Amino acid sequence: MHAPMNHSGCLHFRQPLKQGRFLRSCCFFLSVYLLIIVSTVGLGGLLFILVLKPQKPVFSIQTVRLDAYQLNVYSNTTLFVSAVASMVLNASNPNKIGLRYSPSRLQLYSEGLPMAVIRVPGFFQPAHSNNVSLTTRVLIPCVNVTQILGGAWLQDQQGHNIVPMKLSGDIRVNLHFTHITLPKIKVALDCDISYEYKELAFLNEAYIKKPPKDLLASFSNDSNSFLKKCALAIYV
Repeated sequence: MHAPMNHSGCLHFRQPLKQGRFLRSCCFFLSVYLLIIVSTVGLGGLLFILVLKPQKPVFSIQTVRLDAYQLNVYSNTTLFVSAVASMVLNASNPNKIGLRYSPSRLQLYSEGLPMAVIRVPGFFQPAHSNNVSLTTRVLIPCVNVTQILGGAWLQDQQGHNIVPMKLSGDIRVNLHFTHITLPKIKVALDCDISYEYKELAFLNEAYIKKPPKDLLASFSNDSNSFLKKCALAIYV
């Protein structure tokens, strides 16, 4: 500790005062530096939105093929299905930038309960692309088909029998603009998904306890089977 100096009856601690001024100067310049960084990032994000005008990619279901399945009946009234399926999606990217997705796992929910895990391989969506086919793997551990296909809620306002579900998970994406690859970001996905179960012949056959014959379901362009109302949260 520095000894106090006495001049004219006053005590002075010179060194601590200098240290205090130094710390205040450091805090000031650090605050200015952080403010510049935040402003630069915010301005860059604003320019990105104004110039590129990003839109959500669109995914629709093309086909679902049942690769393997097992039926279990309990009390002669309730049917459970365990299955492995291949689902082909059509991906459209209306943006001016390309999107490269890393492999990911998505969770499918029915009435809040986990129903299936969807394994999505890595793939690339070129800018302004409309017809990128993507094959995913669907793992269904055990699903109560009686509850899904026998519910009174399976009808929309147009009279179609619709099965509503939720799809959620995290996806890592690289943005490609011209020849520049931007840093990878993480997107938290939360989507509503719906389909007309009449298009899934093998589920209808399983529901009436018949061995499924047609293990492939195809969906037309005007089908009601698609992903909709997707909420996205982006993390750097």
